[in-house]
Amino acid sequence: MTIWTPHLDAFEGPLYLKLVKAIEQAIHDGTLAPETRLPTHRALADKLGVTVGTITRAYSEAERRGLLAARVGHGTWVRAAVDPVDEWVIRNEDNQRIELWQNLPIPLDRGAIIKPMLMELADGDLNALLGYDKEAGRPWQRQLFVDWLATLGVNSREEHLLFSHGAQHGIMLSLLATGCVGETILCEGLSYPGMLGNARQLKNQVVGLPLDEEGLIPATLDAACRQRRAKLLYLTPTLQNPTTAVMSPARREAIVAIARRHDLLIIEDDVNGLLPEATIPPLVNLAPERVIYLGSLAKIACGGLRVGFVLTPPHLRNAFAQAMRLSSWMVSPLLIELACKLVSQHQIMPLIEQQRRILARRGELLRHLLPGARWHPGSMHAWLPLPEPWRSQEFVEAANALDVGVASGEHFAAGQFAAPQGVRLSLSQPATDARVAEGLERLAGLLRSAPPTNPLL
Repeated sequence: MTIWTPHLDAFEGPLYLKLVKAIEQAIHDGTLAPETRLPTHRALADKLGVTVGTITRAYSEAERRGLLAARVGHGTWVRAAVDPVDEWVIRNEDNQRIELWQNLPIPLDRGAIIKPMLMELADGDLNALLGYDKEAGRPWQRQLFVDWLATLGVNSREEHLLFSHGAQHGIMLSLLATGCVGETILCEGLSYPGMLGNARQLKNQVVGLPLDEEGLIPATLDAACRQRRAKLLYLTPTLQNPTTAVMSPARREAIVAIARRHDLLIIEDDVNGLLPEATIPPLVNLAPERVIYLGSLAKIACGGLRVGFVLTPPHLRNAFAQAMRLSSWMVSPLLIELACKLVSQHQIMPLIEQQRRILARRGELLRHLLPGARWHPGSMHAWLPLPEPWRSQEFVEAANALDVGVASGEHFAAGQFAAPQGVRLSLSQPATDARVAEGLERLAGLLRSAPPTNPLL
């Protein structure tokens, strides 16, 4: 921990903002280097002769601005030059490097399926698909998707479905439609970085809650709702990202009961929910009046289509339509029509089933090479808890030196939740099973070695 002491007289404004400005200047001029740990709230308050509340408020504001990071039990430190949210970009493989970094759809020959559909569209009234349209798509298109989802165990009605630019866009629409700007959002302690980034942009306070092998723990959710006023709960009940947890039907019913008791809206991110062959009915079936259901074709069919779907509670339908108009007016009619052809021509399920078969093979490789990793059938990713004395960032850097990309648990830490020492392994990104096996073998060898010595300890 540094003994850095700021001089606040050079800055104007309330005391806490003076400290924020001092932190910002010290970072920019190099006085505070990335990963530098700052004094505790009490220590700095005593040094400056101010209240602990002033330091807490300043650190919180600096964290909101992306200057600092904090974790319960680990203190407050200067963020690395690249923020985890900013680092969350597509990484391409090469001959040497193997990426187990991101949940991208398994590389398949989707062009062979899409090309005839594009030719059909070109031979039809193409101009009608190249103009503006209503924000919700056409009723028959929505009904087609509702009927298809019903075959997979997801219940809804045509008037409740809205197309989106993928589930990521659905998250932003949900925050806007519910008026959740500057509000408290509850979520799993390890959560999707895209949601965390959206929440940060809208100045929401994110509170990460503990998980077990089934995901979010009902008792801790109930306690959090009693302690603070939250508007939204965001969670991924099936193949949770990054832990792969799957909620049992009983756990889902318990979560819904708590949400009803505390008048909590739920964003159910089911972007991975259609990948397992054996599916569990989603939360939206239990409480359509308070669950916002997000799905997408990106993971299960074609990422480049950027077509997702949102099932909205009836009382929020107009708010979602307005959020769509304000954010992008509509989803491209051409893309919606193409997505509808995938469904109506029964091409989408073969794509899903092909991915299931490949993921099953890669899951077997994982069980053989890294038996300590957690994985469920249909999951694009696995969660690897790290044995002592490995720490997540050390393992990520050591894996990177072996030309293997993995994602640290820190990327997924929500709010001040203390991330466990573990990494996410994406089994879907490499082009071949052999590449997956090679990457896992390198990681297995790394686990058998000792972490590099930290000269600072």
